[in-house]
Amino acid sequence: MLWKMYERKLTDSPDILIKNGKPQFGSFITPPKSLDIKGVKEPFGVLPLPTFITNLRIRSNISFIFSTDEYYGTIDLLDSKIYGFSEVNIWEKETLKRYTYKNVMFLIRRLIPKSLEKGRCSTFSKRRRIYFSWDKEKNRFYIAFYLKGDNVRPTLSGSFSTSSWSENPSFTSVLPAPVMRRCYASYQQPIFIEGGLCVTRGKMLPFYLSKQSQSLFVLTRAYYNSRTVNNLISGIGRVGEDTVTFRIADMSILPPDKNTYNDNVLFVNNEITPLPPVTVTHPYGMSKKWIIQDTENMIDLVFTPKSSSKRLVSLVLLHAQYFTVYGTFEGVLVTKNGKSIPLKDFPGIIKNQRLRL
Repeated sequence: MLWKMYERKLTDSPDILIKNGKPQFGSFITPPKSLDIKGVKEPFGVLPLPTFITNLRIRSNISFIFSTDEYYGTIDLLDSKIYGFSEVNIWEKETLKRYTYKNVMFLIRRLIPKSLEKGRCSTFSKRRRIYFSWDKEKNRFYIAFYLKGDNVRPTLSGSFSTSSWSENPSFTSVLPAPVMRRCYASYQQPIFIEGGLCVTRGKMLPFYLSKQSQSLFVLTRAYYNSRTVNNLISGIGRVGEDTVTFRIADMSILPPDKNTYNDNVLFVNNEITPLPPVTVTHPYGMSKKWIIQDTENMIDLVFTPKSSSKRLVSLVLLHAQYFTVYGTFEGVLVTKNGKSIPLKDFPGIIKNQRLRL
């Protein structure tokens, strides 16, 4: 019997993600104009609440992960309508020295935009400022940040940009969360970037990033349960002549039928491979090796932690635990065409998030 490769149907995105109060589920290789999921009819199904109230349960996230010759980092924003949270973790690959900056904001306006064609957002904090902007028509993507130091951390600033943003492939998913009457939407795009990073502690020490460094931009929006547990696995790097980027999610918000509904994806150069669901275990603790495997023989990875950052946030309605681990992957990924991608000392990040909102 011939082994059949796992597949998930990829189509063009609909004009709008919510039609007549119902989500348009699927995996899309063309992006919608907007990652807007407002207006779902009775998403929590208990009381017939008006949509302007149920829309308040939508949470938005931006994640930007980058890998250069010298550094690996992640920049994350959470918009929970009432509170906002930002976290930056950057590691020096050679020394494993980590720079971590976190900030809680009381939001007075929407932090993360919905439009995928043109948008901008800022943490609007003078001490911990992070700024994103993108413009599909002008083919531009830009991020800048200024993170003021203290007695423990230096001041860190930097910027990244590209003038070929819309030329990179993208992957959009709309999934039940976890039931069919509400949804989770994600947009993922690998981007080649150029930029610079500067550390200031008494004197200016510039670190110039090499041209055509790799990054992954992820925008998500969902009707979250009051309690959510997420494992988010990302890897960015090169294997021989191939540029390889992958993101694998194991989240409590996903539906029981994860074979049909998940947003796991592998980008090899400009080829998109939908990946099957995985089981993630760390039998010896979160600071030891993580095992990431599927049942389709497409994902067989071991993640070895090198350095980690842990953060607890407890403010009135927001209770969150963020555990971000930098390390390396060993193992194999398989593309939809059956090509094996062997990983050895391949850099990546695992984020374990526990939210109560």
